[in-house]
Amino acid sequence: MAHEQQQLSTTRLLLVRHAQSHASVKKLIAGVRTCSGLTERGREQAARLSARLAAEPQPPHALLTSPVRRARETAEILASGPEFGAPVVETQARELDFGAADGLSIDEYQRVHGAFDMTAHPDRPFAPGGETWNRFRTRAGRVVEDLVSRHRGRTVLVVCHAGFIVAVMSALLDVLPPVLFTDSTPAATSINEFVHDGSGWRLLRFDDARHLDTAA
Repeated sequence: MAHEQQQLSTTRLLLVRHAQSHASVKKLIAGVRTCSGLTERGREQAARLSARLAAEPQPPHALLTSPVRRARETAEILASGPEFGAPVVETQARELDFGAADGLSIDEYQRVHGAFDMTAHPDRPFAPGGETWNRFRTRAGRVVEDLVSRHRGRTVLVVCHAGFIVAVMSALLDVLPPVLFTDSTPAATSINEFVHDGSGWRLLRFDDARHLDTAA
């Protein structure tokens, strides 16, 4: 009985990074204002993820998305499967607010502002008008706690961003963040699964993108 009650109260959170975007190919820093959406390869990646989710033994009950165009387009492709309704925009699941750096290339940003070291300078804004790491981390943690309160005992998929996934990991598991804009961040359309059973959070999957394996 206790095991059954725990299963009923277990909430699964699947954080999926958006598919390949024009911004990532061009190495641009693109937020809500400047994102130009997915590449054709990105659309193919999202379709592969959709097929994988349809075959999962526990498909998600709800599909949410960041308001940024690359995330919305990914979610719309996932929503074409029979297991989902229309994606719901979760405004607070957006990427770090880049402020005045929105639209710059990564090289331009680093020439003007230097490296964004979240560990050494957690209260430094990313750029004028942008978010600090600490504010971003706090926002990400609050979003997740709100999702648990609204979807307790269910499986929720949120299409979001590498930075948001890293911020959630830091907030929930108290781990140091990897450096943004490097290969240590989650891959496009990767599944990152967190489970909450009432006693705390556990990370079950990180950077799981095996659906992109051409040999599969």
